[in-house]
Amino acid sequence: MRRFRFPRVVVAVLAILGATFLTPTAPAQAQSAIIVDNASSNFTASSNWGRSAWSSQRYGENYHFATPYTGGSDAAWFRATIPSTGSYRVEVWYPADSGYNNATPFVIVTTGGNVTVHVNQRTNGGRWVSLGNYQLAAGTRNVVGVSRWTNGTGYVIADAIRLTPVSGGGDQWALPVPRNAVPRSEYTRPHHTYPAIDIRVPVGTPTYAVRAGTVTRINDSSCGLGISLAGTDGATYNYCHLSAWSVASGTTVSPGQRIGTSGNTGNTTGPHLHLQIRAGGVLRCPQNLLLAIYDGTTPPPASSLPTSGCYY
Repeated sequence: MRRFRFPRVVVAVLAILGATFLTPTAPAQAQSAIIVDNASSNFTASSNWGRSAWSSQRYGENYHFATPYTGGSDAAWFRATIPSTGSYRVEVWYPADSGYNNATPFVIVTTGGNVTVHVNQRTNGGRWVSLGNYQLAAGTRNVVGVSRWTNGTGYVIADAIRLTPVSGGGDQWALPVPRNAVPRSEYTRPHHTYPAIDIRVPVGTPTYAVRAGTVTRINDSSCGLGISLAGTDGATYNYCHLSAWSVASGTTVSPGQRIGTSGNTGNTTGPHLHLQIRAGGVLRCPQNLLLAIYDGTTPPPASSLPTSGCYY
């Protein structure tokens, strides 16, 4: 730096703001994210919604809250301008408290219709919580709503949302259920008598595409309601025992896009998500792949996963 002779005023400015100019900027993905706070003009709610600054976990100056109501949605809406139709990661921010709702309905307006994801707002407060990846249409409109129509107890909270474009070369893998749904140890569990994994989640848990690909619905006495995902990597990812589908057969999905809701249909002894991977004509153990996704490391190719050692 001493080789350059800056005017004194410039030197002073650089001394004060040096960290700003010399520190690497935020990643491009963060720069392209769309954030809508409840305090902005792009947020609307009826007079049934109050405003509070009580929790330090809030995003911005305050957040909105309302009591549950089963006579109608009375949703608070976050409006956003989507620059182009495509896949976006939808995240929400809220303060958490034991007095807040354990099943707050978040409504995402996708190109295929509205999708509702229930969030336990008693946990994971003061951070961005992903609802999954969804296809959003270009234009300015209400994109994410927070509904009062819930059988859960406690205040429903509307604080902030973040929409981040997911390009074709972006996230190539995603966990099959929300990260906070199960601990890491759940992804190490063996299956019964063949390569697969049973993830113990309650009925109603969102299920996501682990890989980009094309889906086909399954409905039989063994799998129950299920999804067969033909991955772009040539492997097939089968999900079983769902309570509902979120996509139609033939739909092309991106990693993290919601494809269904966990349940207890088919041949099962209790609620869980059954996941199996077929690559190279044989079933593969999913555990190592799911652990890598959970840990944020590069997952092994599906074709390299072992065919044994993950079942009793």
